[in-house]
This record gives sequence, structure tokens and C-alpha cells, in this order.
Amino acid sequence: MKHLTVSVGKQVLALLTVTTLTGLWATSATAKELTVDINSVTAAGIGDKIGTIVIEQKQKGLSFKVDLTGIPAGEHGFHLHDKGDCSPGTKDGKPTAALAAGGHYDPAATKTHAGPMREGHKGDLPFLTATDKGVNVVVTAPHLTLADVSGRALLIHAGGDNYTDHPENGGGMGRIACGVVPKE
Repeated sequence: MKHLTVSVGKQVLALLTVTTLTGLWATSATAKELTVDINSVTAAGIGDKIGTIVIEQKQKGLSFKVDLTGIPAGEHGFHLHDKGDCSPGTKDGKPTAALAAGGHYDPAATKTHAGPMREGHKGDLPFLTATDKGVNVVVTAPHLTLADVSGRALLIHAGGDNYTDHPENGGGMGRIACGVVPKE
């Protein structure tokens, strides 16, 4: 404030406190954060909720706070997919879990699975490692913004991810969990 009339005693303290709290409120109100409910998925459809992923805009990219239970222990591919739909679909004549989510998010049409820190499609996220208690970790994706993820699907694969195109999806195998990111 440029012009401030200073009073004596408690009135000044109250004025400064309101100003300070208003400033803090404005700062926290501008922080961008999206919460995604994650459900198990099978070829038969969308199952029970197994946790959440909180996505937060950082100075460079996004952070993903992953909190899941019921995921088999081991490494799992983690990707942003094109469409915000976790429904099953049919591939090669057989039902497939979360196929409606489409392929990995690749706005530049690189068609390259190169990992979250290299030049390839933007849908590559750091793989997740589950314990017998689930997954509770924060991973980052410096190449994504909230606009990129808005309305798209986050998918977790049955297998790990070697960030190459061989085997398909870097070995990620089938889709076991999915959630749709709310639109901003």
C-alpha cells in the first residue's frame, strides 16, 4: 500500500494482519492444482477407485503426487494419453482395458517413445515403482503444462517402461489403472 494511515496500538496490528493474510490468500489462490481419481481398469470396464494423483503446475513443468493402493508390486509405465476416456475398447477382435484413452499424448507427431527427459512424445512420464503397500511418490514432467493434461487420461501399465519403442510401449504391457484429468 502506498498510503497508510498509522494508528496507535492494536489497530495497526489488525490492519497489517489483514493486509498480510490478504496477500497470502491471493498467493495460494493462484496456485494451480488438479486432482485425478484413479480407478482400476480391465477389458470388462472401469473398476474401483484405487487412489488419486494430484497434478500441480511448477515453475518448470508439472509435478504428479501419486497415491495409489492395490497396484501389483514392481515397476509400471505411467503415461498421459490423448483422450479423456477410460472405457474399454476392442483391438484385434478382443476387448482391451481403457482403449478409449487412445495412444500416448504426442502433439508434435514424433511417434517416438523416448522418456520424460528426452525428445519424444510428451505423454511419457516417469515410471512408477509400487511396493506391497502401493505407490506414494512425487514425479515431475518438465515438458508438460496444465493445458497439456487438461481433459486427457493418465494411465498406468502392468509392466515397467524402458522408454523405447521395442517392445511396444517400452514393455509397459496392458493398461491396469486410469483416470481422467479434469478440464481446467
